Amino acid sequence: MARIADDSDFEALKRLVDNHDGWTLELSKSDTQVYTRPVAGCNFNMVKIHTEFSDVTADVVFDVLHDPDYRKVWDSHMLASEEIGILNVNNDVGYYAMSCPPPLKPRDFVLQRSWLDTGPQGEQMLLSRSVPHKNYPPKKGYVRAMSYITGFVLRMKENSKTGCTLKYVAHCDPQGTLPPWLVNKVTHTLGPRMVKDLKKAALGYTGWKQSQPHLRKPWRYPEEIRCPRISIDDCLEKVPEPSAIALSSGHSTPSHQQQPIPSQQQSQPQTPTQRKLPQQLKAQTNGRVLPIMHKKAQSTPASPVVEDAKFLKRDELLKLRLAEQLGKDEKKKPKPDGNKEPVKSSKELEKEAKAAAKESKKATKAAAKEAEALAKKDRKEKGLTKRRSLLNLKF
Repeated sequence: MARIADDSDFEALKRLVDNHDGWTLELSKSDTQVYTRPVAGCNFNMVKIHTEFSDVTADVVFDVLHDPDYRKVWDSHMLASEEIGILNVNNDVGYYAMSCPPPLKPRDFVLQRSWLDTGPQGEQMLLSRSVPHKNYPPKKGYVRAMSYITGFVLRMKENSKTGCTLKYVAHCDPQGTLPPWLVNKVTHTLGPRMVKDLKKAALGYTGWKQSQPHLRKPWRYPEEIRCPRISIDDCLEKVPEPSAIALSSGHSTPSHQQQPIPSQQQSQPQTPTQRKLPQQLKAQTNGRVLPIMHKKAQSTPASPVVEDAKFLKRDELLKLRLAEQLGKDEKKKPKPDGNKEPVKSSKELEKEAKAAAKESKKATKAAAKEAEALAKKDRKEKGLTKRRSLLNLKF
């Protein structure tokens, strides 16, 4: 469910990335550490990464994580990205699709992002999680994955003007048929690769941004926002299925409604209990059938297709009876004379068809044999002609 993030959410994010209680160190390589932790009620582990960028500022990394145009340049796994809209100046909703190694299907997300910048010497935080959206249901060809939390905390390094520390935490469910043990095994190996790609992108961001036709940064300057404003109500609940809509509009009756209709509701033309069977209607109205419900009971079962089908069945029965009578009469008739041609049985017809097919096969073989003989004769004559021409040559 979508919810506007507040200060308590970012404080919880900082505690999550700073506290190592319950975490297991899976990898420690130069200036990067990868931790994992099991989560109660879920088969997929949470992953956390600590790393240092000695030659990149926190502002640049924060811009790289935000800039949708630059992500198309450096994110090699991204298949599609779309800004759905903003909830306020620090919260937006977007769509993101990413590729997976074959034969796995690509995954996509609908994410709400929240961010907070506490100043030049402070911290910069980015928090995102999956939310539903009524205009972005699951798409064919993609598996809708779930991100429970994805967070970044950026801090400037002490006594350094160019370096920063990055702390990252994520807990995702890729959905589909991927076994959890496999996902947990590869998660802590993919983390350093993501950090490496992010650092490389951060080093080239300033030069790339200067070459663009615009220098907009709406995540820093709200007056540059161009996305449409959306309501959080669009992300609170999933869009109901057609069956659920039909239930809510009174076109079908829940099975648990078995109580009599109050006298105040009997005058209403359409209620969920009016669509039950006539016996149930009789029981619910104390033996009385309302006029408008009586019309419904007459009109709903009387389908012209059903009535036509009934008449057709009767005609078929009459035809069968006539055929049986004619068969009995035929048996009573004397046997036909020898002058008349008797009716052939199915076995005889099948035998004649096989004989005809056999004769046709023989004729085809004979024709092929004759054609081959003619071709052989023609080749022989050509060979004799060639020999005669060679004998007539003068040396």
